[in-house]
Parts: sequence; C-alpha cells; structure tokens
Amino acid sequence: MVMRVYATEADYNAVAEEAWTGDAGVLTKRLRAASVEVEKVTRLSRYDVDDDGFATDPDIADAFTEATCAIVEHWDDTGDPRGTDAAQGAVKILSVSLGTTSSNQDNASAHDKLVSRIGSRAIDVLTNAGLLSSAVAH
Repeated sequence: MVMRVYATEADYNAVAEEAWTGDAGVLTKRLRAASVEVEKVTRLSRYDVDDDGFATDPDIADAFTEATCAIVEHWDDTGDPRGTDAAQGAVKILSVSLGTTSSNQDNASAHDKLVSRIGSRAIDVLTNAGLLSSAVAH
C-alpha cells in the first residue's frame, strides 16, 4: 500500500500563517500523520485518482494539501499532535474537574470532536471542496 502524503515543508510554509521553525523531521512526520487524518475523513468521498491514489483534479489535490497543512498548524497551535487531549476531554475526580470543564468529549457532537482533533480550517477546506458531507461538517 502506498502511503500518500499530501504536503511538503514548502507547501506548509506557503499556506500556514507562520513558516515552520522547528525540526524538519518533526514536520515531515506531522504532515504524514495529517495526511492519514485527511484520508480518514474523506474516505467516502468520490473523486478521480491516479495509479497511486492521488486526486487527479487540481482543485481536489490542492484541498488535500491545504487541509493537511491546516491540521499540522492546528496541532502546533494546540500542542496536541497525537490527539490525546482532543480524545480525552475532561477528567473528573469526585467534584474536581481537570481539563475541559464546559463539556465532556463523550457528549460532544461528531463535528465538535472533529474540530478538536483536526481544527475548523481543515474541515472548511475539505467541505468547500465537496469532500466532506454536511453531516460531518456541521
């Protein structure tokens, strides 16, 4: 199976608010992980692909690249590249609540969980490209 990575360091630096200043190896790993996230949320989408599974439509390919970069940027902003905080939500011990206190991730909508994991910009990019259903996007 081909591991598709939808963005490079140059792509990231072109679309992110700020250029990557950290270790290039870390960015490469995060772009790869973000590409997995993009594939996961678009797996039911229909679009033409080449022999390696990459979108042939330039607009779709650009959306995959921009969403991948947006996810990495979101992870950098939140400090949660593995999604552990996004998945965990609040921790309660008796009457003391640690972490997110306004809502529990277990009660969050699918959209809210997705926003927490990959960020709203990636969702917007993929939705605008017609790659996410309205059920997931809202």
